[in-house]
Amino acid sequence: MEAVVETNVTQPLAVDRKLAARWGKHHNLFSRPEGWVGVPDFFLRGHANLKPYALTSTEAMLVLQLMAFKWTEADPFPSYARLAARMGVSVKQVQRTVRNIEAKGYLKRVGRIGNSNKYNLQPLFDALAAAQLQDAEKKKAAKIN
Repeated sequence: MEAVVETNVTQPLAVDRKLAARWGKHHNLFSRPEGWVGVPDFFLRGHANLKPYALTSTEAMLVLQLMAFKWTEADPFPSYARLAARMGVSVKQVQRTVRNIEAKGYLKRVGRIGNSNKYNLQPLFDALAAAQLQDAEKKKAAKIN
């Protein structure tokens, strides 16, 4: 995707927004077999200000890890051990963090006998969408006044 940036010169300057152009020599990190995760900027900016419960940095990192396993419309299902290894924390810490996010109402955990849990992040994204709407309404009201 190419965007046009207005400059003081009469000719618009073309800006290449492709990952390869943005990251230069490190673009190959985005094309590795492991892939990459698309994260809404509003989550990165807003997780610590969610109402009624903010997410801690550790909880936000766990959400990002879960997002990395969401390859289809189905809920992701990485094991606690796999999440712990990726985050560099203990399995107990991951279990505690999952329980905390669940207690805040932002995560639905579906237990599966003999398999890892499934994690439904829809409540979190519903809360983010509501917060984004409130944010837009506040900005609109501020422009009117």
